Amino acid sequence: MGTYKRIKTFLMRGNILDLATGVVIGTAFQKIISALIDKVFMPFIGVLIGGIDLKHRYTEVLSVKIGWGEALQATLDFVIVGTILYFFLKALGQSTEAKPQVDDLLVEIRDELRKLNANATKK
Repeated sequence: MGTYKRIKTFLMRGNILDLATGVVIGTAFQKIISALIDKVFMPFIGVLIGGIDLKHRYTEVLSVKIGWGEALQATLDFVIVGTILYFFLKALGQSTEAKPQVDDLLVEIRDELRKLNANATKK
């Protein structure tokens, strides 16, 4: 098979198309989340913490500005996005519980088989 056909086959696999769709949808969803954070949640949080704008907070050490406020803001954004996503998925009826990985399941099966084997050899 030629290189072109191999590349085409690779690019047209279902998981690649799903990933591309997810990226496009995720980008659009990110705009909504950013607007919610910047225009709804952060002003409310700003009122709660006394009107402090965290993005512009920094400490200067040896003439170097350390933008700790922007890092803290990014952390708050992450927590808010995670919380919104949790409740959004819960409202849609999606499971928010972590699903066991295949490796974890295989380890459990192996352990159970060892127990059964140990019990069978004792008899």
